[in-house]
Amino acid sequence: MQTKKDSFIETLVTVGTGAFIAFLMNLFILPMFVDDISNQVLSTAIFISVLYTTVSMIRSFIFRRIFTKFTEKYKRQRSGRIIWK
Repeated sequence: MQTKKDSFIETLVTVGTGAFIAFLMNLFILPMFVDDISNQVLSTAIFISVLYTTVSMIRSFIFRRIFTKFTEKYKRQRSGRIIWK
């Protein structure tokens, strides 16, 4: 189980990187669809939503696994059993 501090740091990293990645996607991906966006093409809106959601899920999964690994390693060190994987 994570401490409140660890949870806060994980949330900060996840949200911060999410905002940065979304900013980059806005700069590079949205201009490719500017005509379809201005014409309100439904398939383009769905595609962009799926793309952003997929990137967000992958990013969240990766950070969740990283923070879980660090939490488990810290707990093992505190219990006196140092186990290297």
